[in-house]
Amino acid sequence: MSGPPPVSPAGDSDSTAGSDSIADTRTTRRRLLGSVAAVGVGLPLAGCGSTGPPSDDSGTDATESPSTGSPTSGTDAPADRGPAPSVVGPWPQARADAGNTGAVPGTGPLGAPSVRWAVASAGAVGVSVSLGDSVSVGADRDSDDASEAGGAYAVAEDGRVAAVDLGSGETRWTAAAGTTPFAPAVGSGRVVVPERERLVVFDAATGERLRAVSVSGGIRHAPTVVGSRALVGTSSGGLVAVDLASGETRWQTGAPSQTYPPVVVDGVAYATARRWETAGDGETAAGDSTTDAGDGGTAAGDTDPTEGAGVLVALDVGTGERRWAVGLDGRPTASPGYHDGVVYAGTHRGQVTAVDAESGDSRWRETVGDWVTHGPTAAADGVYVVVLGEGPVKLSTDGQVRWRSEADVGTAPALADGVALFGAKDGVVAADREDGGIRWRGDTDAAVTADVRVAGGVAYAGDRYGTVVAFDAATGELRWRSPFRPKRMLGPVVGPRTVAGGSRDGGTYDLLATDGTEFPLVGSVGSPGRTPVFLENEPRSSRETLLSVAGDGTAARTRTTDYGDAPATDLRPTPTPTATPEAGAPTATPTPHIDFPRPDERWAVALDVVPRSPVTYADGLAYVGTSEGIAAVDARDGRIRLRRALGAAVSGAPAAGDGRVVAATRDGRLVAMSVPDGSGDSTGGSSDSAGDGVSVGTDGDPSDSDPSAGTVRWEVALDGPVHSGPAVADGSVFVATETGDVASYSLEGAERWTRALDGEFFGGVAVADERVYVGTSDGAVLALARSDGSAVWRASAEGAVHVTPAVGGVGDSERATVYVGDHAGTLSAFETDTGDLRWRLPLGRWVDAPPAVGHGAVFVADQTGRVYAVVGRQ
Repeated sequence: MSGPPPVSPAGDSDSTAGSDSIADTRTTRRRLLGSVAAVGVGLPLAGCGSTGPPSDDSGTDATESPSTGSPTSGTDAPADRGPAPSVVGPWPQARADAGNTGAVPGTGPLGAPSVRWAVASAGAVGVSVSLGDSVSVGADRDSDDASEAGGAYAVAEDGRVAAVDLGSGETRWTAAAGTTPFAPAVGSGRVVVPERERLVVFDAATGERLRAVSVSGGIRHAPTVVGSRALVGTSSGGLVAVDLASGETRWQTGAPSQTYPPVVVDGVAYATARRWETAGDGETAAGDSTTDAGDGGTAAGDTDPTEGAGVLVALDVGTGERRWAVGLDGRPTASPGYHDGVVYAGTHRGQVTAVDAESGDSRWRETVGDWVTHGPTAAADGVYVVVLGEGPVKLSTDGQVRWRSEADVGTAPALADGVALFGAKDGVVAADREDGGIRWRGDTDAAVTADVRVAGGVAYAGDRYGTVVAFDAATGELRWRSPFRPKRMLGPVVGPRTVAGGSRDGGTYDLLATDGTEFPLVGSVGSPGRTPVFLENEPRSSRETLLSVAGDGTAARTRTTDYGDAPATDLRPTPTPTATPEAGAPTATPTPHIDFPRPDERWAVALDVVPRSPVTYADGLAYVGTSEGIAAVDARDGRIRLRRALGAAVSGAPAAGDGRVVAATRDGRLVAMSVPDGSGDSTGGSSDSAGDGVSVGTDGDPSDSDPSAGTVRWEVALDGPVHSGPAVADGSVFVATETGDVASYSLEGAERWTRALDGEFFGGVAVADERVYVGTSDGAVLALARSDGSAVWRASAEGAVHVTPAVGGVGDSERATVYVGDHAGTLSAFETDTGDLRWRLPLGRWVDAPPAVGHGAVFVADQTGRVYAVVGRQ
């Protein structure tokens, strides 16, 4: 068969052992226990069809709401719900209190700081890369047509999308889809981002979102884009052909097969599947082929089709009609490879099969190990695969093993001139195509678990910490490094015994404050958790509870694990403190292996929203910002009390105080609402203009059955988007905008003052005594007078500040301290009166989560997913 080079899927290879990743980089005992807990209460799990929210920094409402549900309870809820529980702990919610002031009487270390423990619990946001209109791994790369690629396109797991200049690494545009574990697919001027149940399509030149296309059967990988069509491999729907221009499904075949996206050559799609259920008259079903393998070999069809047997099929791209099907010896683990008229497939039984692309006749089959985890990638000089527990293997085009490499790699081979490139735990590895020897290693910030891409002699990759890198493919020289991480991340909260927070890997982490012992994940583990709230003990229980909200819209109240004691005194340095990490290798504190019981869930409910903010708790109600506005749930029984659309996303924690709930929207509005009344009813109403940019709400009738209604008392337009929620203190509202404004309003919506400052604000304000504290993207830490916004002092962090400061020691002028993390990976402490530096402590990387103060320590997370307990002299 001759013609143009094949079009291959942008998605990566998959297997039970190596599923697009290095096996030990994602699953831990704690996450496994958390998954068991979720199964026990019937909550959604990862990969079960839910789609999470976009990043807090996406600025778009890109996901659909999950299905609604009713509260479920481990115990029968009493008819009389009783009094509302109180918050407990020194820093029980995201910004310390319901008003988001970010200030508490207790303080952290005043001097000589050190890390008491560090645990990788908060999760990281990995990134994958595809190239514009390039030939992807798994296909013939010798022609190097990828050199004509127009750009690199990066997709982070939280749904952020960017077009990146191939030469410089500079970002050309950004956009947002929903959460995704897959690489994008690029072709015909479109960037296609696969989520679990749909494709989100963007214009490759501008980043304009064109449409979202639902796909049944559960998407497994990035699709193969051919012209205006995307060929999508699914978990149970076979292969689906979607028209990207219209959003229509052109054909679907093979359901309920589990199918990988195909490689396409001359109008024929070659795909691997675990079974094939659509044999028609005159066609050969999977496992029934009797093609002679030749030279004493086993025929491709002489296999057992029962125990997970697989199939390699050839389909007409236009119609989906099957041309031939050849049974494999076991389950395929990736899309096939193609070169010069031959199609190659690998299986979980360690065999590579070569089939004539025109006829389906078997050429050869060779056992190369226990399990082919990635590949095949085919070229004129041979066929490259990765074998479980062994590493890369090269076969000749007639099936003879040419070499084996011991390189510990975890992605499909990508071929460049003279080298085969792989992602590995410590970066990118280049193996010599002639003998398998290691030519070079390119270090990255974290493991590279998505396939490497090649264009014009340059290798591009994304790592688990969200950095995109470019290496010279021949020498390994670093061309550029481009961080693609969220502007900020969620921080921890501190309860009486434990420290908790939303994990970006799914669920809510819970750690013993004294030593960082990890307890099982809390809440729904199927999507990233938001920052929870610590509430007092349930009746007849000695444990506090966590009220958590997951990205899939599931709210839950859970009793924490009954293990360990609360700190009896302020935490102090241990005899051998955890070493401060070097810049390239942050360390984590080892924790003992203990089989804890699963968390005891009081209730769980689907909110029918896409949560976007930390949880704020006040007077029995837990509020969360959503992709469309705000929602509230009763902490006692999970009853939904409020679900209000505000016309834009609310990504910062709402603030509650003095009978008002105040939220700031991503389109730059400050909105004040009435607190739902004590009966649990929500009130509806309309808004009338009061002049001067303030809209004042009018009361509506209470509705016991319509939680979507709510009373907006007033709203004002700000000068820019707001990423973090406002603060409410002593009858005033304070807010910071991305464009550099800090403003104060009365609780009736009257403007008190606005100050235009240098830099951008991605964090919020902290309010303590007579000061307002804020950090800027320029690395400044500012103290403003609460009365008029005038500058009191200005200090400098080591890098850009994307977090809300935390203030400890309120009321004690000698001990009062402002704690701030920065993008340089440093935690700094400043005196509140003067701004003088008390201390700085380099931590891991990019401390973009707001600190929390409690038990004499400062707890903070960084973009690597580590949570730190920083202690010192009090």
